[in-house]
Amino acid sequence: MLETLIKRALILLVLFVFSSCLSYTDVEIVEFTDIKLKDLSSKGMVIDIDLQVRNPNNYKISVVKTDLNISLNNRAMGKAEIQGNLVLPKNSDEIHRITAKLNGKQIGGAMSLLLSTALGNPMTIGIKGSITAKAKLLRKKIDVEFTERISK
Repeated sequence: MLETLIKRALILLVLFVFSSCLSYTDVEIVEFTDIKLKDLSSKGMVIDIDLQVRNPNNYKISVVKTDLNISLNNRAMGKAEIQGNLVLPKNSDEIHRITAKLNGKQIGGAMSLLLSTALGNPMTIGIKGSITAKAKLLRKKIDVEFTERISK
């Protein structure tokens, strides 16, 4: 009986410690700061997106999976495959560069949109989908829908 009581007390203690350590506050995409065309071919395009992200949590967060669709000026560009790892340091408000590879049939129209932006015309970039993030032992799937107007 004493052994069972000790086991239950330990389980409660562990649950209490983990629940207090991992209180979660939503990560915020503050703004897109830049978008650059890195490569364009018949197979797709690679773009660098600089965005400011605020992580108010007391632990780092790693992005482990993405399912994102990108649009430029409300025109679907296709599904984005994020290259490399994205780690948000704890208690941070930083600009991160994300390299996204877009494979899709609508890529042809993107060149004129990117050229128009390079000439000083504003562009609207939209990201919609989901991101799976990991912090310590926990994983969380977060729905994302974000649109911002960019002008150089």
